[in-house]
Amino acid sequence: MKVCNNFTSLRLFLLLLLSLLMSSRGQAVENLLINPGFEEGTSGWSDRGGTFLTSTVSRSGSYSGYATNRNFYWDGIKQSVLGKMIPGETYTISAWMKLENSSSAPIIVTIEQRDDRGTSYTRVNETTGYDSRWTQLSGRFTLEAVGILTTLDVYFEGPAEGVNYYLDDVEVLGRTPEPPEPPKPDATGSVNMGTVYQELEGFGASGTWYDNWLLAHPLKNEIYDVLFGQLGLDIYSLQNIYDIRAIYISNSAEIVAAAESSLGRPLKILLISGAPPAYLIGNDGTAPGTLARYPGGGYKYREFAKWWADSLEVYSNHGINADYVSVQNEPDWQVEMDSCKFTPTETAEWAGYNLAFEAVYQELASRMTDMPKLLAPDSFGCSASRAFIDALIDPSHVYGYAHHLYADGDYDNPDSFIPAMQSFAANYGDKPLFQTEYSRGSNEKPFSVALNLARHIHNSLVHEGVCSYFYFNLFWGDEFGLVTLDFPWQANPSYTINHTYYAFKQYTAFTDPGWYRVKASTDSTGLRISAFKNEDGSKLTVVIINVSDIDTDLTLSLGGFSPDSSGVYRTSETEHTKYSGTFDQSRPLALPPQTITTISLTGSFSPVLSSIEDFETGDFSAFDWRRYDNENWIVTSEEKNSGQYSSRAGSIGDDESSALSIRFDCISGDISFYHKVSSERDCDHFEFYIDGARQDKWSGEKDWVQVSFPVEEGTRTFKWIYTKDSSVSRGSDTAWIDDIVFPVN
Repeated sequence: MKVCNNFTSLRLFLLLLLSLLMSSRGQAVENLLINPGFEEGTSGWSDRGGTFLTSTVSRSGSYSGYATNRNFYWDGIKQSVLGKMIPGETYTISAWMKLENSSSAPIIVTIEQRDDRGTSYTRVNETTGYDSRWTQLSGRFTLEAVGILTTLDVYFEGPAEGVNYYLDDVEVLGRTPEPPEPPKPDATGSVNMGTVYQELEGFGASGTWYDNWLLAHPLKNEIYDVLFGQLGLDIYSLQNIYDIRAIYISNSAEIVAAAESSLGRPLKILLISGAPPAYLIGNDGTAPGTLARYPGGGYKYREFAKWWADSLEVYSNHGINADYVSVQNEPDWQVEMDSCKFTPTETAEWAGYNLAFEAVYQELASRMTDMPKLLAPDSFGCSASRAFIDALIDPSHVYGYAHHLYADGDYDNPDSFIPAMQSFAANYGDKPLFQTEYSRGSNEKPFSVALNLARHIHNSLVHEGVCSYFYFNLFWGDEFGLVTLDFPWQANPSYTINHTYYAFKQYTAFTDPGWYRVKASTDSTGLRISAFKNEDGSKLTVVIINVSDIDTDLTLSLGGFSPDSSGVYRTSETEHTKYSGTFDQSRPLALPPQTITTISLTGSFSPVLSSIEDFETGDFSAFDWRRYDNENWIVTSEEKNSGQYSSRAGSIGDDESSALSIRFDCISGDISFYHKVSSERDCDHFEFYIDGARQDKWSGEKDWVQVSFPVEEGTRTFKWIYTKDSSVSRGSDTAWIDDIVFPVN
């Protein structure tokens, strides 16, 4: 067992004794899985191909997991453990499996992992399963990750195609990361308009279907004002349905004209192809399929491109001029409706997206003097987009990278998408990023669906840095729309404004294209805060989501912004973007639990001498930093509390250290900063000093948290240092700092 050099013999003995006692009682070791025995149905689990159900054939309790309709040996049942494992830790994984329709077959438990190295598969254990008895799988897995971990699934595979199996009593035993601090009833927050991030292209939604319902509705003029004028929609997404359903184009032209009248300004248009006409789809012109071929065997890329160019002319002749074009909706997804599947590059079975995109670009460039902005690849999720982007023939022909939000996480756990968002932004953030489709039902579902929508918007804007966020169904014939339309041909039809509409409106009605996201932060884990300003800094919008179950009073500083007028608007289960009064910086803002609050302000911004180091310059140039000891601290995008960058300790070996320091002429006050640590607990430490006096130290696995320390007036030296002892590394073996606020006049 590893020991730390500075322990005395007595302390070592007590530590060893305590460790043995903790281990014997199982402290800090738990089953990471949700619903490990399937007694709560399918909760926590999902299929990995095939069909996943529950069964009363069980090893213990009343139920087991049941995998059927398996088409490949790797199809089966899985659960994500992303965010539940600690890098460098070892976990014991066990489960019981039983076959249904084969006397014996291989059974395997595997970990699928995706990080900056790509996707890897680790077989934890493999044995033979039987239909006559339950068989245990058991093995150990050590998590080693490089960069941002975006996928971490435990899944069960092995039997051949068509073999069904039962799964029960699954365990993934080990230590979990320390939980975040509980939400604060009295929180503080700040907005810094001097730190500017992405420019907004705008918020969007689609009129893909039910256009005939809207036009036939006797209340359509009232509905237009709800959908566009009151919502403040910026971009309207339409299908490219040329040569498929002509009436849709004329219907959409009427809707766009009414929308612009309601808005009092032009409405930007995103045109997307769900599938080209039947004569351009293989599979005898029926979906699902891929692009049709010439008699000689090649795919009809040029005809696809000509269809797109002709489409834009026809839409323009109807008064609809596309600002953005996506040549194929979800090229990675094949469904029994409008779809045309492409793979990143051409194969014998599928047309290549890269060739189709390039053909469209070249055709439009040859026929148009003012081309729309081309987005790509509009795939099912962040991770799925990577292969399509990497295969593009000339990335300079793409204006922005677009994706949907149907993969990479759990809809009902919005923060589960953050790792994939951060990784995507780190690799592809050199162009504007668009989230072009997300939808969840709301009319017959709890308000939590709307609250989660707000959280998805927040995470997309803040953690990925998207410039545009789209909700799929602006209006619909059921609960999946922001607005639900009654059947217009019934007696006295009406419409329903759903919870999700108001959650969306908390952003759309208070920002505009050309605004910028600016820095905003809070010290409460129960709040999500983002802020946006117009180009000249005369308008400021702050959106705060209280995701906690407690009432919170937020003291919010606006930095150098001086408001002349303000309004506070709130959405909750019973409030619908309701005006709640004005904002007063001198008084805490009351934030009830499970609410979305928007502060809309007009005034003036006077930049002040920055006393905040957020490393958003991408280096140490903002202040006079000193870096020393064995390895220098660096600025990195791999981890950050906010924005795009933080600072990380240098990569050091045993008995080494990495230090970062700075001197300031300070006023009396507090210094605050966020930090994160991943190290060997109680042996490798991250420490903070003021004038050589240690203020605190941290070790183990600690996620981003804000700390503050009092500072007396005068010239002060602040130092952050990460130090290792003589042996053993755990986790990422480092520390990060971000968002330092110095007490400087």
